[in-house]
Amino acid sequence: MTGRAPAPADALPAAVAETALGWAGVALSPEGIRHATLFHATREAALGELRAFGGSEAETSALREACARLKAYARGDLAALAAFPVDLPPGLPGASRRVLLALRDIPPGETRSYGWLAARAGLGSGAARAAGAIIGANPAPLWLPCHRVVAADGSLHGFAGGLALKRRLLEHEGALPRSLLP
Repeated sequence: MTGRAPAPADALPAAVAETALGWAGVALSPEGIRHATLFHATREAALGELRAFGGSEAETSALREACARLKAYARGDLAALAAFPVDLPPGLPGASRRVLLALRDIPPGETRSYGWLAARAGLGSGAARAAGAIIGANPAPLWLPCHRVVAADGSLHGFAGGLALKRRLLEHEGALPRSLLP
């Protein structure tokens, strides 16, 4: 018995884990990750984000595996997140699905431009802003690595977790040199 209140029937099982980069978590559908967090300073912040998307704390083998993969990624196993399934929310338009899933085509330690992403998803290279708007609502960051998307000139733009976290993740993956400043 965990002492947790019973979850609503439509709640997604969710869990958070403390990693070397902070607290992060996932909420799962039967098919894969429906929502995920970026790294937070506290357990409560990560869990609160998942609750806002219908997650309810649970314990399952799939959640344990997802949390183990988050920890492995934070320790430097950059491929740890790639194979775990992601289940995008139902009702998401086709263009949004294509853009979000194309994020998985960007290898760890590399970046691509918003224009590249738009073209890869079949929107055309002139739809960079549209691709950026779509990934701004990414339901599973890290697992759908939107932090690997940069401006055409290589500069960092737009990231839900803030540009400092985007830089930190790209440094962690070796896509940017580590800052000399803390």
